[in-house]
Amino acid sequence: MMKIHYAWMIVGLLSILPDVGIAHDGTVNITGSIYASSCDVDSSSQSLPVDMGDFSSSGFSAVGDVQGKKKLSINLSNCTTGIEGATITFTGDSDSTNTALLALSDTSGGGGMAGGVGIEILDKDSAQLAINTLSKQYAIAAGNNELDFYLSYMATKIPVTAGNASSVMYFDLSYQ
Repeated sequence: MMKIHYAWMIVGLLSILPDVGIAHDGTVNITGSIYASSCDVDSSSQSLPVDMGDFSSSGFSAVGDVQGKKKLSINLSNCTTGIEGATITFTGDSDSTNTALLALSDTSGGGGMAGGVGIEILDKDSAQLAINTLSKQYAIAAGNNELDFYLSYMATKIPVTAGNASSVMYFDLSYQ
């Protein structure tokens, strides 16, 4: 009689334990799309010459004086839907005195570089973009877009010395 009683107790205990051997099936439905979120940089904007002009060194009378504001337009085409904006990073050698500015470089190999001046980069709202630094996000619409920037010579030391005032910089675009 005792054996039957223990058997029923074991059955009772097993009935209140969780069902570890039972599996439940489920379904996960995944939806979405993949698109190329970018723009094409027009061939006219892939290698941009900017003639800053010729300026007298005496036109820079104080550190921070600027001359020669020139427009630089980067034309984008075939921008896909889904892009909200783009950031840009202009890269190059920074000026040793004002590291926000692009340094002059001997692009001709002939020496005779100007001194005490760097190249300032501004966006269309006249906000300075430091060289080698990610910009704020600029709005991009589907289709064609133009990103406008401005370049100026800025005095970093006085006196500014005369000479070749050329440089090279690159740009990288990132889309959001």
